Amino acid sequence: MKKFAVIFFLAIVGNAFAQPTSGDISMELAESIDSVILAPAPQQPIDVILVKSFKEENATLLASYFGENVDFSILGKANFYSRSQAKQILQHFFAEHKTKNFEIIHKANAEKSQYFIGELLTVAGNKYRVTVNSKTVGKNKLINSLTIEEH
Repeated sequence: MKKFAVIFFLAIVGNAFAQPTSGDISMELAESIDSVILAPAPQQPIDVILVKSFKEENATLLASYFGENVDFSILGKANFYSRSQAKQILQHFFAEHKTKNFEIIHKANAEKSQYFIGELLTVAGNKYRVTVNSKTVGKNKLINSLTIEEH
């Protein structure tokens, strides 16, 4: 009788700590939340990102569209930089050249690339020509070249 009582006690305690099985509502909710979080966001067109990034002086947003390495030239200083290095250089540029307005004045498309020329007007009244090249990698467009020069 003592063994029966111990087995009965263990069975009751074991059921109290049992995990829910498949089909449980909480598991379905967790699966749907994971699929929402892990789903990639659709990419906005590069020209929209360029205008927004320059008007808002948002180097982080623009850098999210850089390739792994970027041919980067700002005011005569040119080099290939990693995405994070190019972002830092662009942040420094924005800190020293406050944006008044930015607009794209020319754009061209090829099969797997895009080309943009923009004009940046600063609060101080300076004008800069911004040239951007992007290429298609997989389903995304990535910026592989950015030049900012006095206009």
